[in-house]
Amino acid sequence: MPQPRRAGKRNEPQDFGWVISFGCKTTGTLRRLKVDTDPSSDTSPIEVPCPCGETHRVTVSPYRRRRAADEPFDLEVKSLDELR
Repeated sequence: MPQPRRAGKRNEPQDFGWVISFGCKTTGTLRRLKVDTDPSSDTSPIEVPCPCGETHRVTVSPYRRRRAADEPFDLEVKSLDELR
């Protein structure tokens, strides 16, 4: 039996990029890296230059998540290729 149609169309969420969270051991804080393109195509580790001055090796999880419109971030790249 077909599903009943709802009034109105379901809107796709706006694209505000993707978030990769990682822990900064130097400062003991959680950092957020904003990526404009979907990072799921390559989940190999990346070297992230942290605001603390260190470079952290971060494993990219295939279970990434979209960034909310008002969610803060510490670093921003267009693609993870910039960090490889």
